[in-house]
Amino acid sequence: MTLPPGFLSFFSRRSLLTGLLFCCLPIALFAEGFAEGVSPQARSRYLSNNGIIVAPGDIDADSYLTSYNFGYPEPETPVGINIFNGITRPDPRRAVPGGTEGFLQIGIQAKSQDFGELPPLNLVLVVDTSSEMNDDNKLSWFKASMGTFIQKIRNVDAVSLVIFSNTAQVVFQPTLMDTQKKRGLFLAAVNNLYPQGKANIEAGITLGYEQIIPYFRSNAINQVLLFSSGDANSARLFTPNFSPGDIRISLTWNNRNDLDLHVVCPSGEEINFNNPRDSFGGYLDVDRNLYGETTRPSETVFWPDNTAPRGTYRVLVQNYVSNEAEPVPTPFQIEIKNGNKYLYFNGSVRGAGRVSLTEICSFEYAGNDVFDRLYQLVEFRKQQGISLSTLGLGSNFDAELLQTLAERGQGLSRSLGNQSMVANVMNSDREFVQLAAVPTKTLNIDLDFSQGIELLEVVGYRGRIAGTRVTCSIENLRPGDYKTLFVRYRIPPHNRGLQLASFRITSQGSPETSDSFERRIVLTDPVNDYAVGMLRHSGAVVDFTLALREIGAYYYNPEHRVSQLEMALRLSQETKLSLESAKRDLQKPVLNQELSVITKYVEILTGRVAENRRPYVPAPQPLNEARPVGAARLITETPPVNRALPLIEVPSVSGVPPVSEVPPVIETRSPAANNR
Repeated sequence: MTLPPGFLSFFSRRSLLTGLLFCCLPIALFAEGFAEGVSPQARSRYLSNNGIIVAPGDIDADSYLTSYNFGYPEPETPVGINIFNGITRPDPRRAVPGGTEGFLQIGIQAKSQDFGELPPLNLVLVVDTSSEMNDDNKLSWFKASMGTFIQKIRNVDAVSLVIFSNTAQVVFQPTLMDTQKKRGLFLAAVNNLYPQGKANIEAGITLGYEQIIPYFRSNAINQVLLFSSGDANSARLFTPNFSPGDIRISLTWNNRNDLDLHVVCPSGEEINFNNPRDSFGGYLDVDRNLYGETTRPSETVFWPDNTAPRGTYRVLVQNYVSNEAEPVPTPFQIEIKNGNKYLYFNGSVRGAGRVSLTEICSFEYAGNDVFDRLYQLVEFRKQQGISLSTLGLGSNFDAELLQTLAERGQGLSRSLGNQSMVANVMNSDREFVQLAAVPTKTLNIDLDFSQGIELLEVVGYRGRIAGTRVTCSIENLRPGDYKTLFVRYRIPPHNRGLQLASFRITSQGSPETSDSFERRIVLTDPVNDYAVGMLRHSGAVVDFTLALREIGAYYYNPEHRVSQLEMALRLSQETKLSLESAKRDLQKPVLNQELSVITKYVEILTGRVAENRRPYVPAPQPLNEARPVGAARLITETPPVNRALPLIEVPSVSGVPPVSEVPPVIETRSPAANNR
């Protein structure tokens, strides 16, 4: 049985999922379980609720889809395999028939485990108590979750509590929680926590590992749980694809003038709006206020991990053009992350044009050794049988750092945007077991298709295609996990006979539990109602995921054109309508999170489009100062007007650093024209 082309109209906008119809095979079961990792869905929802459009590079379709809960049945044995396949009816209007396309969906659902079934726990809670935890009262999120958590901790479980800000401190010694009095003392220690200072994550993790030792048992779950709000960036300086990086230089100001950030690298290359990347991987994220589009702009120059060359960096600021009607001064702020050190400068610029280009500071980058030390420590402790899981609170934490730490520590990383999410992870048996359970197995998947079938795409687990074979590996398997793999294929029109896919999973773990499962899939088998419903759901999720990436590409376009914002808004509205249609068809309580995000996107983009349509009256500019579009603005054109005060290097462990004041720039009478 094939389905009419009209049923597939929902997927017509993107070729990735054209023809996503499936038939269902009986569920097969075999041994060992696993658990999900990061929740990209929760993070997207939190960012949108805070007015942030997720950038296209931050949408990893593989990670998003493989960790999405499609509601596979709970298996009676440790792991269930759910297989759906479907094909599309060839389009008779095509002059040259292209054959039949189809999609194969493989859903894996591990059996959940109860909290009481876990081995003894030896847990160290390492909690960020820096001043960043004041934002949204995030420290209270942790406190509120501990009352229920400590009461379900068993008599065989050991718990300790470490806090870190400028330094790290043990506030509850490692204790076997076998009495109510001990639980009360733990809660008293939790309730006495308050935020202050700056986060020294290395000190917190190092001291946390040491508290594992008194109750270390080979048959126990020995784990450090890190709760972190991240670094000292505000949500305003949050950038999608955020990672700790080697160097990050951020410029912020509070009016519609077109300030520009210039950074000269040790190689002599300059990163600015006209040359946004260097040869080492450093880049300018966005050139703001070309048209005076916002009163809260920011620009950031960033080098990812292990890319920044060592040597001297120079930081300069220029007011390229004044978009304000009155020639008012423009105060600005600069934050520099130099490895594990943070540097801060305040200044003010008057006038505009090339003569306003001012050198703010220079600094030496000697390498980002702190992260290397931290990663080595986590790897070493993993070899000793101690795992590390990370929980990021809020939105402006170092997501990539926390994710990398968890991966190297054989744990999970979660993004928790509000108090209820923290409570759910710590107090829900399913969520906490996934977080705490130590993975024991790896699944290797092999799919062999009949000769002549063309494999078009693998989505969901970074599978590899070699001829007519698809292979992928799923590591770190935990109880209660769900994983999904999609394969899109094409059967050429000349193919006749039985078209098959041979499916095989091999489970690797301890010799007594290793197992395998095999099945032959007839690709042309009919579709049943259950499969149609499943594919309507999964198709809507995939369409939504790809829409987020496309919307982000329009929103973060380098030209900042209103037409691009309008395209992002229109796509958001179309995606919302599609999700609402799918939800009506399914008649089930699904797609609520996706609708919440896309509804917020429509609200955000409606405001952005309206804001950018408002007429701005820039200050008059002399014609003889105009510069052709694309002409370079090199710092050698005009020497600096004023020098900033000497740089004050402040290690991240030393508390809130002092601010170096930059003297105001001398006002010029001939501002440059707004002509890029």
